[in-house]
Amino acid sequence: MKISLNCLSLIIAFFLVTSIESKAQNTRSFFSVTGGYSLPVGELAREKLDDPFAGLTSSGIFGQANYDFRVARWIGLRASGSMNINKTNSQPILDKANDYARVLGETFTWQSEVSNWKLNALMLGPALYINMNRVQLEFHAQAGKVWANSPTVDLIGTSEAGGEPITVSLKKVSTSAFGLAGGGSLRVPLSGALFFQVNADVIGAEAEIKDVYIRAVRGPLEIADKISEKRFIGVVNVGAGFGFAF
Repeated sequence: MKISLNCLSLIIAFFLVTSIESKAQNTRSFFSVTGGYSLPVGELAREKLDDPFAGLTSSGIFGQANYDFRVARWIGLRASGSMNINKTNSQPILDKANDYARVLGETFTWQSEVSNWKLNALMLGPALYINMNRVQLEFHAQAGKVWANSPTVDLIGTSEAGGEPITVSLKKVSTSAFGLAGGGSLRVPLSGALFFQVNADVIGAEAEIKDVYIRAVRGPLEIADKISEKRFIGVVNVGAGFGFAF
């Protein structure tokens, strides 16, 4: 029995498509590394009167590693670890320093030195996968642990009337809390197991800030404000990176 060239081509094409589909079905894991732009959310990102911590955080960068294990075609588990470094806006502490200056009845010129905010998170939760031809959409909801380090802010004020300078400082404090995260990613295959990924995530937690002091010192005079309360801290991360499917 003779088989035409067109029929043979169709048979080869069928087996190639079947092989590719079978390989896609057998892909159980994804590992990716991404990075990009970070924007703070929550009480520390919004300016508010009479709150020296409000508006203290600013934009920054993040890095994130993800591991997905697909339990079924559409559902899997996703583990993520992320690190955020965000800039510090010293203006809220500067406003507090000017309040101290008004008590002294003087006007000061300020020099500031600040460190960065840092927020790290380890998250785990379910993931949903939607395959559209060669593109895959992934959505996830996670829970885990969040660690945050507040910045150090040091101000030195020089009085226009002369005399000793005044120093106003906010020292670093570390805190941790149970956190939640959610987001999604878009994966585009490049070559073999390698894929390109664009992702967006929201990470947040209700963290307790304990025994934080804002101190103003001028010679023998010292004024201190103590802050101990819970605040919602969080970030929105948008970035891109690469990964492997295996």
